[in-house]
Amino acid sequence: MKHALFVVLTVMLTATLAPAGGRVSAAPIVTHVTAGTVKVTVTYKGKGKVDSAHKLWVWVFDTPNIGPGSMPIDQISLDTNGADAVFENIAGDTVYIAAAFDESGSMQGDAPPPTGSPIGILSGANGAPAGVTPGAKSGAVLNFDDTVRMP
Repeated sequence: MKHALFVVLTVMLTATLAPAGGRVSAAPIVTHVTAGTVKVTVTYKGKGKVDSAHKLWVWVFDTPNIGPGSMPIDQISLDTNGADAVFENIAGDTVYIAAAFDESGSMQGDAPPPTGSPIGILSGANGAPAGVTPGAKSGAVLNFDDTVRMP
């Protein structure tokens, strides 16, 4: 059904836009998706200490709807507080950033943060998730503490 609708719309569009002589010169449609770097400085301001056993985990999402069932498009762990999380070859116009502090030292990066883990989402002044543009010249800054925890 979708294919038939596409064909009908294509024929109608071609007929509408065709020159008076009836000749149509078709050029291929090229979509160019560029991938860029996303850099985020992440600082945990809670009571725990960031080190090699208690890392900051940072994720990139392609949707602002970030929650326990969300699938990240990339992730990185940091063992230094205030360090830069640098994600290479991130495609898309806008991505969203979330982070968690590994309070218990048990996170492996293969699952969402454990219930009760301190988390932060890069947000705007209105509290909604703020998007980051891959390839932007300036990086983002994500500060979080123990106030918000993983449900």
